[in-house]
Parts: sequence; structure tokens; C-alpha cells
Amino acid sequence: MRLVLGKILALLLVAGFAGAANAQQFLGNNNDSGLLEFSTGMVDITQDEEAAEFRLDYRFQHAMFGVLRPITGVMVTSDKAAHGYGGLAMDVLWGDHFVSSIYTSVGAYHQGDGEDLGHWIEFRSGLELGFRFDSRERLSLGIAHISNASIGDENPGTEILSLTYAIPIDAIFE
Repeated sequence: MRLVLGKILALLLVAGFAGAANAQQFLGNNNDSGLLEFSTGMVDITQDEEAAEFRLDYRFQHAMFGVLRPITGVMVTSDKAAHGYGGLAMDVLWGDHFVSSIYTSVGAYHQGDGEDLGHWIEFRSGLELGFRFDSRERLSLGIAHISNASIGDENPGTEILSLTYAIPIDAIFE
């Protein structure tokens, strides 16, 4: 039941972003750079077994269909869990500085001393809200969910709260 509600919520969020973004600007292609993102946060925020999260992502510049940007990344935790993944993100600029992002990805998970998520294949979905500086750097607060979409015998899932700093790739090489 929780998985069905999560899918419905994700679909509503995507539809809402797409509809509301008609008057706003999708980021990618010529109006943004590729982004290198550094994140830190807390895993298992809804449970008692919290761990620190450290994440490095790359968000490609070029958007498919002018909307969906490929992403790839790796997450490690203070409990020695690791998750490498790839997926798609939709970034929307609201006015001059506020940005929202919704993403979904799939990848390989290694439990380490962290929580057993029920399978080595795990899906990560999330929502970020942030501020985009004139330099196109971003500072965002995000919430994400990792689960195996019931392909394993168990599917406990986990929630993550994180703070992300993103720097445009072209700014690194100037």
C-alpha cells in the first residue's frame, strides 16, 4: 500500500511541476551547465538507526526532450553502506533564483554495516528545493527515498534528508 501511495504522489508531483513550469524555465541544454554536486545529510530520518550520508553527483547539461537531465552519482554512509546509481532529473527555475528538482534513479547497493534494504538493486527518488546564485551555483535542501520496489523478499526502504551544494562544471575550468 505504501508503495502504491508513493507512486501516486510521485506522479502527481511530476504532473504538477510540468504544469506549473509552463510559465517557468526548465534547466538544461543552453540555459545551464553540467553540475557537480556535493551533499551531506542523514539516512533513516524516520527511524532510530540514523547514519550520516555523503554524496557526489553529476548532473549532465543536456536535457532529453528539453526537460530530463541524466544524472549519475554515488552515496556512502557513516555505516559503510554504498549506493552507485544513474537516472533522470527535471530541474525548474522559478523566477531568477529559486530552483526545484525532482529525480529518480536506479543502482547497485552495498549494505556495509548499514540497514539491510532487501536487495542489491535499489531505486532512489527525491525532491530538492533550493536557491540558484547569479554564478549558477546552487544550495538545496532535499528529501529522498531509497527502496527496492518490492523486487526483494523485504522492502523496508529508507528516507534521507540532505543539503546539497552544486557548482557548474564550466566554472571549475574557467
